[in-house]
Amino acid sequence: MLTKINRKDCFEKYKIFPQRNDYREKYFYPETFSYDIITINSKSARGHAKAIAIEFTKLIKDIGFESLIFLGDTKIPWRYQLNDYKPVIEALQFLEDNKVGEKFNGALQVDLLLLPTFLIHLFWLTRCNASLPYFYFIDERENIMGNFCKYGNIHINTLNENTYILLEDKLSQSEFSFLEGNNCYNQFSKTSAISGRKIII
Repeated sequence: MLTKINRKDCFEKYKIFPQRNDYREKYFYPETFSYDIITINSKSARGHAKAIAIEFTKLIKDIGFESLIFLGDTKIPWRYQLNDYKPVIEALQFLEDNKVGEKFNGALQVDLLLLPTFLIHLFWLTRCNASLPYFYFIDERENIMGNFCKYGNIHINTLNENTYILLEDKLSQSEFSFLEGNNCYNQFSKTSAISGRKIII
């Protein structure tokens, strides 16, 4: 199930979500306990989207979370940018089908059943629609926080030592690997160019 949460209500309930206002040069990022970039090896972006969505959902379930909450770090709506690249068209249609309106910029709470599908679409929105915000995820108790980057890696923070120990243990039993040097790159191409990526100018 996908549940919409008003942006203001979300910030009142969950204090750790990052916020960014480039125009006013105002930024907020919470103090965290740990930071890692995790990924899985894939041969193509399409295969990676599916594989990392499934593996990350398994990780979230193993940690004991029942859902994740996603929110952009700016006020730009989820469906702000159109794109004629097929996976992005499908992602935008998924949001529309789940009653996410064109102006909605609040949070989306996604349960485990829908999470793999949602993450596949989030992968393509993040990868190809450069004018969108960074969409961060947290759990309901604010133990972890992170986001998927345009290269398909997961930047993940823990907010306390107990969650860090639990996460490290579950990661060691998963298909994930840590990105060496915490440097992201395009693993599906010899160049940094990303197929289908566009920006509104």
